[in-house]
Amino acid sequence: MRGFPQIQAFMSVVLILMMGVVWGLPVAPALYVFDWLTSFGPGDKSWMDLCLIGFSASIALLTWGMFLLLLSGSLQSLIRLRFKDRIVAPLGSMTTIRWAICGQLHRSTQPFLTHVVPSFFANAYYRLAGCKIGKNVNINSVKINDPSLVELGDNVVVGGGATLNGHLVEKGNIILEKIVVGKNSTVGGATMVGPGARIGENCVLGNRAVLPKRKVIPDGEIWVGIPARKIVYRQSESSK
Repeated sequence: MRGFPQIQAFMSVVLILMMGVVWGLPVAPALYVFDWLTSFGPGDKSWMDLCLIGFSASIALLTWGMFLLLLSGSLQSLIRLRFKDRIVAPLGSMTTIRWAICGQLHRSTQPFLTHVVPSFFANAYYRLAGCKIGKNVNINSVKINDPSLVELGDNVVVGGGATLNGHLVEKGNIILEKIVVGKNSTVGGATMVGPGARIGENCVLGNRAVLPKRKVIPDGEIWVGIPARKIVYRQSESSK
C-alpha cells in the first residue's frame, strides 16, 4: 500500500479520537442511572444523601463498564477479519488496519474487563468480539489479545495473566493464525501462547510456560517451561 507510513500516522490520530467515542458513549446511560438513583435522595447533602450519591456513582460506573464491553465487542464483531485458520498479508494493508482497530478496541475494555474476569460478563464480551467459547469455560485473563483468533473448548480454564497472541510480524507481513485449546484443558497463569499453537484435549500448560508459535500439544499431555516441553514421568522400580 503506497503511503502507508502517512496512513499509519493518520490512523493513529483516528484511533485516539475513536477512544473518545468508545469511552464516551457509555457515559450517557451511566449518567441517566446516576440521575435516576439520586432523585430518590433528599438532596440536602446530609450523610444519608451523600451515601446515596456515592452508591449511585458506583452503580453508574458499573453501567458505564457494561455498556463499554457491549459497544467494544459489537464494533469488533463488525470489523474483525473472518478466515479459516491462517492469513498472511503485507504489513501495509487493510488487513493490518482492521486488525489494529480491533486490537485497540479490545485494549479499551481492559480497565473495566479486569474487574469482571472470570464471569459470564467477560465470556459474553469475548464471544461478541469473535472468540469461540465452549461450555463451562473459565477465563481469568484480559490478555486474549486477538479474541477472534482463539477457540476454547468445553471446560477450559485460562489462568490469570495468561497471554494468547494470535498475531506476529515476519518479513514485512502480518501473520494471523488461530489458537485452539481443546476440551478440559488448562492454560496456566502468566503463560504465553503464540499464534497457530494447538493445545489438545485434557492438557495442562503450566504456569509461566511459553508455548511458541505453531507448537502442538497432543491430547493428555502436561507441558511446562520456556520454551514449553512435555513432562515425562518416570515410573519408580517399586511401582512397577
